[in-house]
Amino acid sequence: MIKRLFFGWVMLLISLTGIRAQNANDVLMTVGTDTVTAGEFEYMYTKNLDLVQDPKQKDVDYYKDLFIKYKLQLADAKAKGLDKDWSFKSEYSRYRRELAKKYLTDEHEIERLMREAYDRMHEDLNVAHIMIRLPDNPSPADTLAAYRKIKKIRKRLMRGENFNRLAVQYSEDESAKQNKGNLGWITVFQSIYPFESAAYATAKGQISQPVRTKYGYHLIWVKDRRPAVYKVQVKQILIIKGNNPEQAGQQIRQIYAQLKQDPDKFDELARKYSQDKRTAKLGGLMQPFGLREKIPVFEEHAFALKHPGDISEPFQSEHAWHILQLVRHDTVPPYEKIKAELRKRVMSDDRSKLARQAVLEKVRKMFPVKHLSDYRAALPYIDNRFFERQWQLPKDWSKLEKVLFVINNDQKVTLKEFLRWLYHHQLNNKDAARRKSSVLKKLYGDFTDEYLMRYYENHLENLYPEFARTSREYHDGLLLFSYKSKEIWEKALNDTLGLENYYKTHAGHYRQPARYRVLTLKTKDKRLARKVYKTLKKGGDTRAVNALVGKKAVTDVRIVDRKMMPSDLLKKKYLMQKSGNEYTVQAILQEIPEHVPPLKEIRGKVLGDYQAELEKQLLEELRKKYPVHINETVWQQIRAKYKNQ
Repeated sequence: MIKRLFFGWVMLLISLTGIRAQNANDVLMTVGTDTVTAGEFEYMYTKNLDLVQDPKQKDVDYYKDLFIKYKLQLADAKAKGLDKDWSFKSEYSRYRRELAKKYLTDEHEIERLMREAYDRMHEDLNVAHIMIRLPDNPSPADTLAAYRKIKKIRKRLMRGENFNRLAVQYSEDESAKQNKGNLGWITVFQSIYPFESAAYATAKGQISQPVRTKYGYHLIWVKDRRPAVYKVQVKQILIIKGNNPEQAGQQIRQIYAQLKQDPDKFDELARKYSQDKRTAKLGGLMQPFGLREKIPVFEEHAFALKHPGDISEPFQSEHAWHILQLVRHDTVPPYEKIKAELRKRVMSDDRSKLARQAVLEKVRKMFPVKHLSDYRAALPYIDNRFFERQWQLPKDWSKLEKVLFVINNDQKVTLKEFLRWLYHHQLNNKDAARRKSSVLKKLYGDFTDEYLMRYYENHLENLYPEFARTSREYHDGLLLFSYKSKEIWEKALNDTLGLENYYKTHAGHYRQPARYRVLTLKTKDKRLARKVYKTLKKGGDTRAVNALVGKKAVTDVRIVDRKMMPSDLLKKKYLMQKSGNEYTVQAILQEIPEHVPPLKEIRGKVLGDYQAELEKQLLEELRKKYPVHINETVWQQIRAKYKNQ
């Protein structure tokens, strides 16, 4: 909680947006050896000014004092090396990586993919396919052989041969023997992206050209197209077949006969007979679902229902009988409503590679790579164990400092780094060992691209001012939090003696005025009010009053400051008054004299004050350690601009 509130203040203080100062590069102040320009100060001051509620915090003079305190503590934190601390660097790195994500993908490409997916959501496809499988890391010969095979199959299909028969005979999808290549209805995000794109690009009744995916080559037959079912919600009555399927069938037909007589009894019959315990108590109500979320026969009957209240005939799945009633049929929501969900699905899907590839193409142009060697430098160190995930790094690193390439005439990448990368990218494909050279060539390309993207990511501050500002905000905020934790908050928590001395020295500050414990009862029953009043005057306590009142009225006991007490109650200690048709009875149960509470009762407040005192003392020391010099000419220009706005 403390950390969250602290960061809210820090982010307000150090947020930077656009240049405001007329002479932004003019030096406004120096804090120790650090220089602060007019532009930096105005960035910070104006960023969230409209959101600040306290008028005092909007005052530019007040803000200048906050700013100087912030800079003093930041300077001391750096001088003490807190920004070199492992835990600080680790947390900052995690944040920076998260912040960098949006710069590692092309936003225009992401938007295009989201729009494309949204358009496809409006249509379902009924598809079948024939697949010729490719091995992992296929050789050119493997690829050519698979391509020729799939082309021959397509020629036979174009001559009119039966698709299902050829799927059973030739498809290397293991399910083809059972489903004859039929995949049923699909929609967006339900197949690998190249397959999906080819299917949506193929007209109804047509067969696609060969389509390559990571699994192999496919021929796709688009058997039918229809407006998307999107999602439906149904109620169901389920009867498990168990050991007596005939009896289950007889029972479901009897239930259906009752529904035909009175469809409004669906909920009642579901609660009484359905053996789906999760939905029976809800009258059979299920969660909304879409394509390929239930078994095919269930979806077929659910999607066939057209109007709310329609009831299916009894149908059976492998283990049960079902009757469904349509609750509602949802259409695809507006784009803006599901935009966030679309983005999430695009970024977790194969198509996200297109957005990353677009950035890679841009980065290749930004940062030239000069190759001094290539993948062949690694060949002598790679043996068959690499293709069985058993390869070990060379023990002698002395000969591995050879530079393979240089990025942007700046970063040298060595053979040692390539071999380390290969160690984490070993293959489990013994056959690929025969093609060691071509496999390493491809891996070298992946390695080069990865290091190029790392270089780009490491230089985002130089490329994008908004990234630099946001990253710096978090860096300095996190550093200041670490500094205050160490120098103020933890010190106060651990300094028990100092806290006690502070409490004793400032005891008067915590003195509480005289207070009273007051009971109040309100009721419209005059007799009850009188009984309570008499009971209290005779010395009755809250238990006696509650026993007398029972559930007829409510008593309220509060601690009230003397200055808030009615004068009549102070004099008499007991009062009974009437206002309208309501009676109020009040009594002083206890007088609490003026006193200073013990430290354990107000430790939180004292600790906060002690921390503030420690920070005040610390800032006095920091002002001596890091002198602050203000350029009054520049300051008066800024002050005149913002004072009394």
